[in-house]
Amino acid sequence: MNALFNLFLDICLLRKGPQDVPAAPVLLGLCLLGYGLSGLLVLLMSTPFLVALRQILLDMALLSGLLYGVLFLHRHPARFPQTLSALTGTGTLLGLLALPLMSWIVHQGSGGDIGLPSILLLGLMAWSIAVIAHILRFALAVSIWSGALYALTYTFLSWTLTDLIG
Repeated sequence: MNALFNLFLDICLLRKGPQDVPAAPVLLGLCLLGYGLSGLLVLLMSTPFLVALRQILLDMALLSGLLYGVLFLHRHPARFPQTLSALTGTGTLLGLLALPLMSWIVHQGSGGDIGLPSILLLGLMAWSIAVIAHILRFALAVSIWSGALYALTYTFLSWTLTDLIG
């Protein structure tokens, strides 16, 4: 388990890529479960359970569907398990880092100063987009700028669609 943590941490630090993730169905299942649970925990801080559950399930379906689509278009569909494991494994770590920041914001309430935790959360979101771009550039064999465009597109779609059901 420590080796997996270190692997996903190294990907978050842009030292490794999705090609370093084992293409194991069990690992993919664990990463999807971790991503879903960490995302659900973050959402539950500000959203009712059923809405949060629908939002995280939509996000996971969107991530999986868009990823398979772009991998197929770039003629790399065999990279899907490793890439989805990398995205959801790193997403789990980043989601866990977001938990204390969201808790800080929620506990400050409407009258408290949420400036610092909001800035930190914004920085974490930007880092998350950078990590997604990093993973996609290797998986799709494209430039970092193309990876960033794909990452921003996914992020925008995810936020927009999940907001619609919120």
